[in-house]
Amino acid sequence: MNPSFCCASCNFRFRVEERFLGRRIRCPNPQCRQPILLEDYADLGDLKRSAAAPFLSASAPTPSPQSTATAKSRPAAAVAKPPSPAVRVTAGPRAVPADRPRKAPAPAAQNSAQSESGSRSGRRVAIADRYAVRSSATPMMIAFGVTLLLGGVAVGGYSFWNLQADVTTVRGNDDSTATGTIASESSPQDSQGQSLPSNAVAHNAKSLATAILTSGVSTAQQRQQAARQQNLEDKVLPFLKTHCVACHSAETQESGIVVDGLSSVNQLLQERQTWERVYRMLNAGAMPPADYDAQPTDDLRREVTAIFYEELYNFDCTEIHHAGRSTLHRLNRAEYNNTIRDLFGISLTPADDFPQDDVGEGFDNIGDVLSMPPLLMEKYLDAAELVAATVIDTRDFSKGTTQVFRPDQMLSSIGGNVDDNGFHNLLTKGALTAAVPTSADGKYKIRIHAAATQAGDEDAKMALQINGENIHEFEVKGHRKPAWYEHEVTLTAGSHAIGGAFLNDFYNPNDPEELRRDRNLAIQSIEVIGPEGGGTPTWTETHRRFVTVNPSENVSVKDAASQVLRPILYRAFRRPVTDTEVARFAELVHRNVSEFQETYEYGLYVALQAALVSPDFLFRKETDPEDGAVERKLNEYEVASRLSYFLWSSMPDDELFQLAENKRLFDPTILQTQIERMLHDDKAQALSRNFAAQWLNLRNLADVRPNLELFPDFDDALRSAMGQETEMLFSTIVKENRSIDDFLNADFTFLNERLAKHYGITGVSGEEFVRVSLEGTKRLGVLTQASILTLTSNPSRTSPVKRGKWILENILGETPPPPPPGVPPLEEAAKDVSGLSLRERLEIHRKDPGCASCHKAMDPLGMGLENFDAVGRWRDKEGERDVDSTGELPSGEKFSGPLELIGIIRGRQTQFHRAFTERLLTYALGRGLEYYDKCAVDQALVLMKQRGNRFSALVEGIVTSDPFLKRSRFRELDSAQ
Repeated sequence: MNPSFCCASCNFRFRVEERFLGRRIRCPNPQCRQPILLEDYADLGDLKRSAAAPFLSASAPTPSPQSTATAKSRPAAAVAKPPSPAVRVTAGPRAVPADRPRKAPAPAAQNSAQSESGSRSGRRVAIADRYAVRSSATPMMIAFGVTLLLGGVAVGGYSFWNLQADVTTVRGNDDSTATGTIASESSPQDSQGQSLPSNAVAHNAKSLATAILTSGVSTAQQRQQAARQQNLEDKVLPFLKTHCVACHSAETQESGIVVDGLSSVNQLLQERQTWERVYRMLNAGAMPPADYDAQPTDDLRREVTAIFYEELYNFDCTEIHHAGRSTLHRLNRAEYNNTIRDLFGISLTPADDFPQDDVGEGFDNIGDVLSMPPLLMEKYLDAAELVAATVIDTRDFSKGTTQVFRPDQMLSSIGGNVDDNGFHNLLTKGALTAAVPTSADGKYKIRIHAAATQAGDEDAKMALQINGENIHEFEVKGHRKPAWYEHEVTLTAGSHAIGGAFLNDFYNPNDPEELRRDRNLAIQSIEVIGPEGGGTPTWTETHRRFVTVNPSENVSVKDAASQVLRPILYRAFRRPVTDTEVARFAELVHRNVSEFQETYEYGLYVALQAALVSPDFLFRKETDPEDGAVERKLNEYEVASRLSYFLWSSMPDDELFQLAENKRLFDPTILQTQIERMLHDDKAQALSRNFAAQWLNLRNLADVRPNLELFPDFDDALRSAMGQETEMLFSTIVKENRSIDDFLNADFTFLNERLAKHYGITGVSGEEFVRVSLEGTKRLGVLTQASILTLTSNPSRTSPVKRGKWILENILGETPPPPPPGVPPLEEAAKDVSGLSLRERLEIHRKDPGCASCHKAMDPLGMGLENFDAVGRWRDKEGERDVDSTGELPSGEKFSGPLELIGIIRGRQTQFHRAFTERLLTYALGRGLEYYDKCAVDQALVLMKQRGNRFSALVEGIVTSDPFLKRSRFRELDSAQ
């Protein structure tokens, strides 16, 4: 008998075949369409009740507007199955068998957040028990199935819903997959002779046999679920009660964490963010705090954290398919400048004047924080005007061009000076001359803006001089009264020396009027206008490159503008543009010419400004899935943009555009070739400047101010050299496709003379950086580079705490919690122990129970680098004391000096690889990682390991992952199901 179901969102009822039980569908009510799990029955009794119960057919009246509105306002929720041993992600509100007895409402004493029907956690609790699949292969079920197999199935009087388009393929618990076409060409008929969809009718023995045989798997899953629940009750709940509830109960809620409401393993996933925080604190040894009396043993802590990890993270990636969703991504400052450079081939950097981009997840390319404040919009308008004016030459050659020359563009035969008003003073006889290009033969007007200081019996005299010959003479009237002096001449096409010459210098130091003792000439500018009636236009090189079509008798302004603008818009918007879009921008050109009597070139200038403030240029737009789909594969142009902005912080080049146009970018071989090509391109330096500089916190180096009394050799040149050394190491690893382990292992570096002297390394001269071997030195990889050592120090001394924290966060991927409130910094805590060493002061600091849990992990790491002072120089003594760089990690590993410490960190290769991969994936996606992104990280790590941990292999693993190539409608997995 086919069970009936009721949609929990709109109360719509329907029947389906048993073989679809356990699958994910959508409600057949067209006004609802909520995702539904067709839940298995627990026993034969439910099935019997379903067979006898009345139900509404698929042709039943439409639910009331009120119920439909309720269904629409309550989005579906789903929970990823806890990770052990395998996971099956299914949809939100489950379809409740229509005749199953309903459970009584939860008592009021339960957590109100769980009982609220409108809250996400409430909805999750409502469906949590679906993981305990209820069907069981009892003898009664088998006997009932055999009876049906022998006697056949009687079907009559019911309408069934066709599931062909809505039943989703789901991997079963037996690792078998339901695939193939569900519908059949031949369908049985109902009692009125109407054809019934065969995919929804159990009309053959195979369907029912499959349902019966798979029921035993559900029993195994039930046992597994029960074992996990028992593990939680036996190990985790007593641990929380003993070591955590005192501070994190519903009453106390310290740090907003409540742990006394946990009752099931499913709840860990429903409240994932909370329990991930709990796991991280326990795993780091930060909780319970050291001053808490009830401390767990190390074995117990490891056992409980292992359970948390198993439930929260150790899921089967073959069952989790969710690409995630990035917020609409605005171009940040670096991306804007690089895009302008590559779009037009010009060297402008207008974004340097933009407000600083906000930082999220450690990077300034995270869509969530790239907002659009009003000031930035003003800056976009200014930048668009500047760029458009550089690309499009708007000079009106029909009236002759006006060329203006200022004193800094001219040559003086006698020297002189320029005053605050921009006048070049000729203090004796001489000339100020400009080299003037002329586009054609014709008449030109020469205008000289000049003034004079008068002395003697005559006014100052100035000659218009062309190619060394005085062509016309002017009397410069008035005392310090600027005026224009102009004259028309005939010039040939070419270049001419045009200027003004001072003819009658005079000086009388005995004149009773001091201001009239010296006669001088001052010239502010020279203008050359022509040729009269126009001439052959002398467009700029950039203008000629882009403006390839001009209006003519056969080509209208609109058509000419369309042909010019289409390729610009295609590359600016990074996708094909429609005729309608092109026409809209061409219309701007037409209106400027026809309505405002502007030139065609000026119209293009206006249209280009409009394009550069369009959201299609300013944002990296990706459309959401259509037709109700929860996920879609990005198109080739979107992937080209993701790839280029990941590796180049800029737009795709012509080769990527061509591959996208030919739909070849998804070819694995071609994609791998493009990755290698792009990483070898000079534009991949953007990875060093934008990814590495933020991953390693190098941008903070600009704000470091060492005490110059203690470190007098430190200056901006040394600071710059420090940063360049680290960026060059990163670029070398990228360009030479080296192992990412070289960040820690590199036995070479890049130095100029200034930095080599700082390191005490000889044989390097000049300002140019050269590759230098570190053999025989105490340096290895980035941990011993001056940039890292300086930015993790205090102005007057080293900081083992900062250095240890930097290693934990950036190399090992472990973020220690912030210090508890009320704990004084080391300087304040150690006021009365100034005679002690730094190590001794840290030991006193660690005696504070609120500090011990984190500092026991950070401090030893930082102490291992104590041989390097606050600006990264090697030292054996600190004052009169020998430097002690020994240490012991919480794991019991001991070391002496930086090289032994680095050896231990290198031994944690897997941890470093995962931390680095997570940072690079975050940067590539432009969003923070979610727990389901672990699958993409794992995929990239596997590929990288297969290829010797090469950087390009890691990039390929990221670029070929679902989060990079796909886009989900929802960010959260539960919303997507």
